[in-house]
Amino acid sequence: MPKASAVSVLVVDDQQSMRGIAKYILTQLGFKDIIEAKSGRDALGKLEKGNVDLIISDWNMEDIDGLTLLKVIRKHPRTQAMPFIMATGRSDKEQVKEAISFGVNNYIIKPFDATTMKKRIEAVIGALS
Repeated sequence: MPKASAVSVLVVDDQQSMRGIAKYILTQLGFKDIIEAKSGRDALGKLEKGNVDLIISDWNMEDIDGLTLLKVIRKHPRTQAMPFIMATGRSDKEQVKEAISFGVNNYIIKPFDATTMKKRIEAVIGALS
């Protein structure tokens, strides 16, 4: 069982308010090491500087969207197995299938609450202690 406080999370969203909400929920769940990225490009830069244990990324963003970010991460040996949860504002089944085909570990529909976020994270990295 991973301890939430020992897990590093990268939150990627082009809307500061959504990053703030995600960070608040993650903090409520016990996470302490939360890195924010305002775009897919920003996320790639932050991944080059250091390692993270989990990525939670918005799908719809300017420059590099969540799906493109996922594809790039899955191509690099250092990040290809990194747990990745896609956040989206719509429950489009085709969109979800596409993300699964590129190796997304889970998805969460916005707006989300702490209970939903915890379930999605635990489904990917195991029960939080």
